[in-house]
Amino acid sequence: MLLPARKYLAAIGKRGGTRSRRTLSADQARDMVAVREARRTAKAFARSAFATAAPALPGIEIVGAGLAHLAAGQETEEALLVSMAAPRLRLLGIRVPRTIEHPEERLYDRLYTLHGDGAHSRYNALVRRMVSFARAARSCVTSSVSSCVK
Repeated sequence: MLLPARKYLAAIGKRGGTRSRRTLSADQARDMVAVREARRTAKAFARSAFATAAPALPGIEIVGAGLAHLAAGQETEEALLVSMAAPRLRLLGIRVPRTIEHPEERLYDRLYTLHGDGAHSRYNALVRRMVSFARAARSCVTSSVSSCVK
């Protein structure tokens, strides 16, 4: 590249960099780091032994989707279920990002608006599915993940 062109591009780059620079508060920076870590967690789970070697675990689709939704900052049924099960999932070695507050009540309210009187049975079915995943995953962790492959 010619020297005058290189100097010109360097000047433009320097000027653009200083103009577009942002100043972040400590809270904004923490939130950005939390979002980045949540996305990494969802991607890591997708590559983990649970997702790749044990696709037959009951409820694994809920956990995978819930982690992805938490990473994206979405409040979905799956994200609320993962938030409810976060302590148990962490014991299994699954990195769970920042969870949603009061997930039990929020999930029930969401189900009630969608299903009306059927919300209670739907809520119980979803919770049972998460418990089934946690139990199956625990048995995989205590024995070996390869024993979970069907």
